[in-house]
Amino acid sequence: MTLLWCVVSLYFYGILQSDASERCDDWGLDTMRQIQVFEDEPARIKCPLFEHFLKFNYSTAHSAGLTLIWYWTRQDRDLEEPINFRLPENRISKEKDVLWFRPTLLNDTGNYTCMLRNTTYCSKVAFPLEVVQKDSCFNSPMKLPVHKLYIEYGIQRITCPNVDGYFPSSVKPTITWYMGCYKIQNFNNVIPEGMNLSFLIALISNNGNYTCVVTYPENGRTFHLTRTLTVKVVGSPKNAVPPVIHSPNDHVVYEKEPGEELLIPCTVYFSFLMDSRNEVWWTIDGKKPDDITIDVTINE
Repeated sequence: MTLLWCVVSLYFYGILQSDASERCDDWGLDTMRQIQVFEDEPARIKCPLFEHFLKFNYSTAHSAGLTLIWYWTRQDRDLEEPINFRLPENRISKEKDVLWFRPTLLNDTGNYTCMLRNTTYCSKVAFPLEVVQKDSCFNSPMKLPVHKLYIEYGIQRITCPNVDGYFPSSVKPTITWYMGCYKIQNFNNVIPEGMNLSFLIALISNNGNYTCVVTYPENGRTFHLTRTLTVKVVGSPKNAVPPVIHSPNDHVVYEKEPGEELLIPCTVYFSFLMDSRNEVWWTIDGKKPDDITIDVTINE
């Protein structure tokens, strides 16, 4: 079952005003885009301005005479400084709207800022980058994506994630798959197929962490990309049930004084269905929150 929750909050809010004297549209620190990478491995990071904040891409901006500038703030420091692009072997470089590390070091951890500007326009955003260490069994503080497979549901596959753009299609990398600490070879129902790992019949015993190690050459050097994800085997879609709303319910009555903040949790249980969106929404007296005059905020 998948649990989706959200909170509706009624409160008064203030409007924060940015300092106009900076003359730059500052989108602040994009914590939703916290990036974790392994030490001593390549990393490529696109400037989030063109992905989430602006309506034009890098090529359009470059053609219009705008320049993309990179800065960073070291971990536990407050001073923003330019990135050194003159390190040996071009360890850190910029290519269009991508910042490259070949490879990363632990002290690369910090907040990175990309700024797009000319004499009349300026926009910037920062994002955190964390370089983490892993042990010989790929254990690390890295937050792992979860991939769900149906139990006993025929052939299903997982794909080595986030490796696009690191090498051209003419380069044929070597891919090695692991379950936990063990290289996957001669497993009964799990077969490596390049970037994919096929499960002939997914069983509960297949639950665990799976790692692909992609090895490729570049300019006389060899680089490794390590990607780990968690596989969770779940019930068959044949046994799926409709969503169940746990809260709010008719057994709980909320009483508040005028002007007090009211937090109402919404908890819904879903059966997992592949490629199916889980949607939860609020209505107040049959109306959408945007269509009423009281102060309502919905957080998911």
